[in-house]
Amino acid sequence: MDSIRVMVFYDGSYFKQGNVYFRYKEERGWISFEQLHSTLERFVADKLKTSTDITKVVAKHYYDGRTTTEAANQDNLEKDRDFEMALIKAGIIPHYLPVKETPRLNLSTDSRKYDIAQKGVDVQFAIDVLDFAHEDRFDVAVLITGDGDFIPLVHRITSLGKHALIAHFSFEAWTDNRGFAHKPTDANRALLTAASFSLNFNQLVKDSNWRDDVRRIFFTPKPAA
Repeated sequence: MDSIRVMVFYDGSYFKQGNVYFRYKEERGWISFEQLHSTLERFVADKLKTSTDITKVVAKHYYDGRTTTEAANQDNLEKDRDFEMALIKAGIIPHYLPVKETPRLNLSTDSRKYDIAQKGVDVQFAIDVLDFAHEDRFDVAVLITGDGDFIPLVHRITSLGKHALIAHFSFEAWTDNRGFAHKPTDANRALLTAASFSLNFNQLVKDSNWRDDVRRIFFTPKPAA
């Protein structure tokens, strides 16, 4: 085989949970997209018993919901822009769909807040993966998600002779230093069984065989001058 083409697909809301966990719970830093992609190349090469010279990430796609400016505060808008710039610099193509925003009046402050719910993101994610598979654009699809709704997608990928790698997080509920509670995050067991192979990021960071990769993956941004 001349090359192993790897495409990476991010379930955005899922990835953010793991990114925040490593930054604030384990205090390792933010995840560097560029270094993560390099580690995924080495992981795939290791699983397929191929050389890293021919195992390359050829495209990356990121899927998430997006609020209107009315439903987002200024701090969130600035963070969103910084995050988008990180995606662009890493060569990741963002795919944003509008979320469902339900206004809710805060009677004590007479201000309006919004309940946010994603719509259609998983569907767009799955359609794109399938389209690329049918177009023979990849040999391995890395799905950064833990959602069991993607089990049929994984079955279809593998039925087409492609490999599906589920890259996921696994941690208990935790509370940050602001007192904000974060939900536990894991991957559906049946999803992992359906995949060609899987990568648990929380196990990887403890694996001595991947120590050098882990050290490169995380970074702490310099404070603003």
